[in-house]
Amino acid sequence: MKRSILSIGLAVAALALLGALVLQSRPVPVDVHIAHHAAIADLERTADDFNALVDSIDTAWANVQMPGAGSRTLAARVAESPARVSAQLLAVEGSASQEARVQNRLEGYSMMVAQTDELVNVLFEEQSEYVRGVDFIRESGPGIVQQMRDIRLDRAATDTFQLMLGTLDFASTASVSNDFELRRLLASLGRDQRIDANMPGQIQRLLNAVESVLDGKQIIQSRVDQIAGTPLPANAESVIQAAVDLYRATLISVDQGRTLLAIYAVLLLAAAGVIAFRLNQSYRHLNEANFNLEHMNSSLEQRVSDRTDELAGTLENLKESQVQLVQAEKMSSLGQLVAGISHEINTPLLYLANNAVLIQERLDATEKFVARCKKTFSLRPEDFETKKDFQKKFLLELKKLKTRLRSEEIDAGIEEAKDLTLDSIEGLNDLTEMAQSLKDFSRLDRSPVGSFDVNAGLEKSLTIARNALKHKANVRKFFGELPEIECSPSQINQIFLNIITNAAQAVGDNGEIIITTKLKDEKHVSISITDNGCGISEENLGKIRDPFFTTKEVGTGTGLGLSIVDEIMRAHGGDLAIESEVGKGSTFTITLPIAYSERPSPNNEDAGTPDTDATPPEKMAEAS
Repeated sequence: MKRSILSIGLAVAALALLGALVLQSRPVPVDVHIAHHAAIADLERTADDFNALVDSIDTAWANVQMPGAGSRTLAARVAESPARVSAQLLAVEGSASQEARVQNRLEGYSMMVAQTDELVNVLFEEQSEYVRGVDFIRESGPGIVQQMRDIRLDRAATDTFQLMLGTLDFASTASVSNDFELRRLLASLGRDQRIDANMPGQIQRLLNAVESVLDGKQIIQSRVDQIAGTPLPANAESVIQAAVDLYRATLISVDQGRTLLAIYAVLLLAAAGVIAFRLNQSYRHLNEANFNLEHMNSSLEQRVSDRTDELAGTLENLKESQVQLVQAEKMSSLGQLVAGISHEINTPLLYLANNAVLIQERLDATEKFVARCKKTFSLRPEDFETKKDFQKKFLLELKKLKTRLRSEEIDAGIEEAKDLTLDSIEGLNDLTEMAQSLKDFSRLDRSPVGSFDVNAGLEKSLTIARNALKHKANVRKFFGELPEIECSPSQINQIFLNIITNAAQAVGDNGEIIITTKLKDEKHVSISITDNGCGISEENLGKIRDPFFTTKEVGTGTGLGLSIVDEIMRAHGGDLAIESEVGKGSTFTITLPIAYSERPSPNNEDAGTPDTDATPPEKMAEAS
């Protein structure tokens, strides 16, 4: 009893440890990677914006100019940085101490940005007031001096002119002039009642402008120096370092979990080996005991021999029954395949029929246009009273033809009819290959291999699946520049069509399908088809590649999809990866080699009987 309880306890502990290691080794979600890199890029960009802001402030101050729109834009971007970065950095999870470190540095960074923004706004207001004063002195000062001279206030005019020139010189950031003499002249002119009596208000505005320049220069210079000395880039760098440390620690934790999981698996194998060794020892002891019993009970030898012969006969009968059961199961699977072939044929027949209707529509439009052309060119000069009437009528008809050619898009209709004809020929080839697949359930007949444009194949597949996508899914395409690959085009197009059709069924109404192609490396291309549909549960995700597995209603699917696709991938040396989450959608990533290398497909020795590891390439999984 104690041993049983101890064994159960050890088993539970082993399973708990295994579950913990599996959870720890789970990969970091793609959204976390994107958020981390976006936050780092935002912080680095904010530091660059701040340096550019300091440079623009220094330039404006050196040139005695108001802050421009560029400076205000940079200040606004710097002020908005904490709000963007906070949401991105909080997406990365780690230990409590590391998260607290990132939070503390982020708070310090936010406070520094807020203080800097407040200081910059004050500087912008003060600098604008300062520049307005300088502009007033420069623009209105000469006129005021001239008015003084006109009313015979020559001494006051001379003092005012000196004050104006000295103030403008003092306003230059490179000036080293002392403001003592300027303030003396300012006080002298302010006490001169003759000026105020003859020029009320004007001289006072000039004196106020001079005083604002004299008082504001040192204050503004101090604020400019204070902004330039703000350690905002250093704070941003400290936040970046804390975020990078948290991100690295998260990745290291995942790697450690995977390493520990591998070690744990090795230990489990070792434990299984020890148990097997103990069982083998026990078996040897039993053999020795049996040998001793045979010597001690020689009279029972014949009975044991008879019993052994009887058991051997029973074993042979069991083996024969097992073979018959396996054969029966194979025939049952083959029967399911034959029952599902009618559904397989419907897809190419459907788009052949649709193509025929579309081609007929284009031909009708073209026929009407040709009839109109014949009517126009059948006009004869002798049918009109004058040659001018004929020319006028002929030109009018030509204009109508040109308008009709544009409005009805005759050229586009002819090109579409050509494409639909080629699609129909391809559909007939698919039907031929489908009939050939019944010849050997587990071995693909070699379809013609040639050059294939992946992007063009996707476009054709989308055209074929247009009815399935119409009013249901919005398709977004991000096609990269890809070289042509060597493959069986009909089989690859069949994969595209099945995945796109299943995605349309998964999204329901008002869904979205994203198709992305890119060059994975110098030898492979990658095609990703993502939908935001219902997704596949984790329980079913491991089963959808099994033959005949389906979650659809009875009679709506055969469950042969992904096993067929796997067979095509193996034949082409490619790979199909599936990522899915319930309620969020699924991503099917197809990787194909650029150069085709024929690979034998694994099959059963009994050609014509199904092998559950290999299936014909004609249907997509209906598990999604």
